[in-house]
Amino acid sequence: MKLFKPKSNRMILVGVWANRNWILGNWIKEVQLRHPKNFKLWWVPSIYAGKRKFEKFIRFPIPNAEAYFFSYPTIFNFYLKKNPKKFINNSLVLYPHNEPEMGSIYEQVDLLNQAYKVYFYCKQDAVNLVSNGFKKDKVVIANCAIDNDCVPSKKEVREQRAIILASKFGPRKGAELLPSIINKLPDWNFIVMGRGWDNFLHQEKLLSLPNLTYVQFNKKNRAKYFSKAKIFLSLSNLEGGPVPLIESMALGVIPISTSTGFAPEFIQDGINGYLMPINPDPNFVVSKIISVNKLNERPEFSVSHLTWDRIARLTYSDLINITA
Repeated sequence: MKLFKPKSNRMILVGVWANRNWILGNWIKEVQLRHPKNFKLWWVPSIYAGKRKFEKFIRFPIPNAEAYFFSYPTIFNFYLKKNPKKFINNSLVLYPHNEPEMGSIYEQVDLLNQAYKVYFYCKQDAVNLVSNGFKKDKVVIANCAIDNDCVPSKKEVREQRAIILASKFGPRKGAELLPSIINKLPDWNFIVMGRGWDNFLHQEKLLSLPNLTYVQFNKKNRAKYFSKAKIFLSLSNLEGGPVPLIESMALGVIPISTSTGFAPEFIQDGINGYLMPINPDPNFVVSKIISVNKLNERPEFSVSHLTWDRIARLTYSDLINITA
């Protein structure tokens, strides 16, 4: 039996300060909110993926606790190397999706086998790691959760020809397909909600189009535009989620998504939405868009169980098992 420590330090939830208002920071905040006496938030300055020079020199220790939750594998790797005895087999690690900065698949397996459990966004990432030597009993398919305040706006009316894309701009988001799709659907309205899209939309001369609206992501816009759009479109070639997919589905938006991340876990192709191959042909995307009225199941039924209460219960249960 482990010695009892103050309840405030039973488990330290480690996140990056810069991500405190984004999904990885929101994850640990939501868990701590539900069990404030058992979980303590601890913000570190970096994900420690070797991207910044100061990572080699800065010391930012984590307080002693009975257990730890690391919101990204490279953070776990950094602190594990510094003090293996402190973190081995009593740490939970969140695995959003595979990234080159995490190292090879074999390096990831070696690292994550030293955790108590690993929380995966999607089943496919867990299957991939297990097939390469990761211990199956350490797998937790956590997916993600939908915020309690992610609710429909009573002020909005669903537009039957409105399509929304919601994400931070980046090379894996499939943005290069968007101009062709918009060109093929001049009678449809497109909404791009997120961060960092400005340069791309300007270069592609999309900002001046009368059927495109670009807005920043925030909770007010999330409720407004997910209540207005008919279709949620995800063109990504790599995801762990995407989280806006399940948020939009919860608000009744029909999903059309590439088959990546947890999309195949919640979209029943041809029933409550459509799945597409990675890097789909724009004509194929358009064919799915104009076929949405053939679907016969409401998308919110597939994601209603994805609550932060569920995530908090999983985490608390593992804390109890670690400290038993």
